[in-house]
Amino acid sequence: MKPDKCKGNEGRTMKNRFKPLVAILLLFLILTACRSDKSLPFTPEESDKITLEVINRAEDLNGVFYTIKLSNKSNHIIKQNNVFFSYPFKTDSGSKGNEFMVEAKNNKLDIKPNEEVILSVFTPKEEYEGNKKILINECYLEIKGYIDQVKEENQFSKTTGVLF
Repeated sequence: MKPDKCKGNEGRTMKNRFKPLVAILLLFLILTACRSDKSLPFTPEESDKITLEVINRAEDLNGVFYTIKLSNKSNHIIKQNNVFFSYPFKTDSGSKGNEFMVEAKNNKLDIKPNEEVILSVFTPKEEYEGNKKILINECYLEIKGYIDQVKEENQFSKTTGVLF
């Protein structure tokens, strides 16, 4: 009978050995099932969390200097973006965009969530002086780039109008 008892104890010992292993395996499966490697979708609400703002405007004899704050409050990384500044043209029915754009300086390739970047723009006086159709008391700020990865399907752009 002793061999049967030993055999029975071995079975219980084997079961006890597997309990922690099974518990760890279950915990791992639960944690990996809850964790999502998929990025959140880039919705219009997320786009609204990416903002451009003129925080300073200073005129001098040569033109106008602008300081612009780019804020990324979205849950996404902005990749390889460019920010452009332009003055609108006055038309009989209001105004329209201007193809002459100045690219902002001091930009970064990757702007992480909750990061802000301070950009600068200079518009030379000879570009707008004497042209009554250019509205220098307002501007358009445009950002073009990618969200999370540099792929064609991840391209985005956004334009903001500013009055001074």
